[in-house]
Amino acid sequence: MRLLQRQAQLLAICGLLLALTASSVAHAESDEPPPGPAREQPAAQPTVPAPPEAKPNETAFALLGAPPKAEVKLDGKLIGLTPLPGRTALEPGPHQLVVTRRGYSTFSSDFTAIAGRLVAVEVELTPLLAILKVRTNTPAAQVFVDEDLRGETPVELELRPGPHVVRVRRIGYFEQTWQIATVAGEEYERDLLLELQPEQKRREEAVYKTEKRWYSRWWVWTLAAVGASGVAAAIVTPIVLSRRSDCDKLNGEVCFPINLTPAALRIGLTIPLK
Repeated sequence: MRLLQRQAQLLAICGLLLALTASSVAHAESDEPPPGPAREQPAAQPTVPAPPEAKPNETAFALLGAPPKAEVKLDGKLIGLTPLPGRTALEPGPHQLVVTRRGYSTFSSDFTAIAGRLVAVEVELTPLLAILKVRTNTPAAQVFVDEDLRGETPVELELRPGPHVVRVRRIGYFEQTWQIATVAGEEYERDLLLELQPEQKRREEAVYKTEKRWYSRWWVWTLAAVGASGVAAAIVTPIVLSRRSDCDKLNGEVCFPINLTPAALRIGLTIPLK
């Protein structure tokens, strides 16, 4: 009897621990806020190393009049972005220089470098278009310029100088519209925080809460199954031993063990008497 009482106490303790664990998990997960839209980070621009500055008596060339952030190619090889050092080293002889920048005309010229001398090359780039960069906190938002679809965020657009109407939209979010007057050669940036519409927000929160229900987690049921199997084994073992001792007291020749069925615990004891 004492053994059975101890097993009953163990069963109660295991059930209490399982209930406390499930309650704490459910409380912790209910405090978690629904996942908000991840803010889209602009892609990192590749860095171009600046060419080393030439020594005073070394063959070199200098660029004059080039706008900043323009790509400079010497003999087909990218050597850096403007502004370059005041003296950029190069080999004596003929060279081809190409300077480009988005939104500007392309400059191309041939020149000859003289050994031990500094050659100055005057560059003229004409601004043609303006650059508009649009980023949003949620990707793949459509960007319309003057009602023409121009791409999806994050996007970098070329616009003609003058006034424009820019509209950004994404299904389930409030649209954002603004006007902009662009100047050729200038760059404009816009970071937008698109807000969820009420219906879409409720829908996403409902999906989030459904996925976070504690009793749908596999490890909760695994813990329950392990605890239940341990308690069942602790209870069945003394009962089997007690029934077997009764069988021995009756001088039974054959004592059958207890059968466990999925429906319930059924105890059967067959004792053929002499």
